[in-house]
Amino acid sequence: MNTRDYVRFVSKLNRETKENKIEWQKNTFPVKSLIGSETIIDFVYTTNVVDKIIRLFKFKEKHYYDEDIFDWVENYRLEFIDAIGNSIYTLPADRSIPDLYETVRYKTSGIDSFFDSYLSDDE
Repeated sequence: MNTRDYVRFVSKLNRETKENKIEWQKNTFPVKSLIGSETIIDFVYTTNVVDKIIRLFKFKEKHYYDEDIFDWVENYRLEFIDAIGNSIYTLPADRSIPDLYETVRYKTSGIDSFFDSYLSDDE
């Protein structure tokens, strides 16, 4: 699979999430693919697409400038997992993954239904 296909894949996930064609769930699987100082930030999300389980999460990791000098850097990971949460394949990092994460976070928050309910009295 080439880089262009990865970008198309993530873009399609984002579009279909916005269109409510793909539904994501907050998940409690432990994330076994974290390495070293990587730590989960916020929620972990999963969805099923064409009999594959996809996991999306935001994490932080140490970025060292010197032996004892580092900053925490935020990153995102999109990966295929098996039925018990083991990582099967991790997609390469791409600028479109944070956009997908924000779309998923918004869609799973229930904000749309809140606004529909709350603002329906104004009509």
